[in-house]
Amino acid sequence: MVLPKLKLVQAEPLSELHQMLAKIGRERHANRINKVVNDQAVFDWVRGNHPGPLDLTPVIANPANILLMGQYGGILFMHLQPGLYEAHTQVLPEGRGKWTVGMTRAALHWMFTRSDCFEVLSRCPQGNIAARALIKRVGGELEFTNQRGWVKNDVVIPADIYSWTIQAWTRTAPGLEERGEWLQHAVAREYKRLNKAAIQYVDDKVFNRYSGMAAEMFMNKQAAKAVLLYNRWAKVAGYDNIDLMCAENPTAVRTQDAILMVREDGEFYVASINPSISNLH
Repeated sequence: MVLPKLKLVQAEPLSELHQMLAKIGRERHANRINKVVNDQAVFDWVRGNHPGPLDLTPVIANPANILLMGQYGGILFMHLQPGLYEAHTQVLPEGRGKWTVGMTRAALHWMFTRSDCFEVLSRCPQGNIAARALIKRVGGELEFTNQRGWVKNDVVIPADIYSWTIQAWTRTAPGLEERGEWLQHAVAREYKRLNKAAIQYVDDKVFNRYSGMAAEMFMNKQAAKAVLLYNRWAKVAGYDNIDLMCAENPTAVRTQDAILMVREDGEFYVASINPSISNLH
């Protein structure tokens, strides 16, 4: 019996991160975010010296900016320069706490694996305890304090600037190890489909984390970025580099012993195998 080729999108999410990721998405209009920022529980912290109401339509209309929305709010990622975005999180009271933490982690995952983003900055106005707690919870690192970084109630106040680099995010982000382990089993199944000898499972959580990061990017048209970041790690981790053969439609990546393919619709398969090598890495 010939096994069918695999889809990278599973019926059941791989992790809680993937479950939340399925519930957020990019929006190119300001309808929902306008309702959030003009809510009385949010407005005072975001209006600056604007009497209101706020209309973010021109900001969202700029295709360089990315708005990710979920059930109770979202995050606007303002494009500062290639690869660098500033995040502004706006959530209604009923979504604050656990939902906001999960949504923020999913939004960071989205940015790092589905866009050109290599670093996210966020400014936390001094006195906004909830914002500071969220930033700490999701791994933001303090860069510096801008003494004139925010305006609240028409008064200029300091703001702490936090950052997430893609390298720091990869070290601890949820969902990556699960994707890497899935990839190992998927490749093994492809070997079976092609009637080739089974590959050796790599019992290495760090390998799963970095290969999972790359797989998430391959799935979302960020193949060149995936190869760059995976090879950066592989150089010092004792694993072989991978090579990008085709960026998309389909994405084609050469490992030491196989050519892995990802089609536009998420179909994953092994195109060819070098029978003289038995390991995945």
